[in-house]
Amino acid sequence: MAGIRDRDFLVACGRLASALHLSAATARQRAEYQALQEGISDHAGKLELVERMVAEATSRSGEQGERLDAQLHALESEADFLTED
Repeated sequence: MAGIRDRDFLVACGRLASALHLSAATARQRAEYQALQEGISDHAGKLELVERMVAEATSRSGEQGERLDAQLHALESEADFLTED
């Protein structure tokens, strides 16, 4: 687990949390798990991994926004459809 002295790592995990809309603890756990999967144990390697994860998350955020916009538009056949309770 990241100690207090790993401020840069925690800041990067905070940016990852913002990009993925997660809590900071969950983002840190994801980063630690990914580091274990890739066999990274040094501080510099973990920091580089988190920065890469942040870059991937921010690049996908535009795609996800476009996908959500497309899903929110009603089809012409369903435009006047109302549901009743």
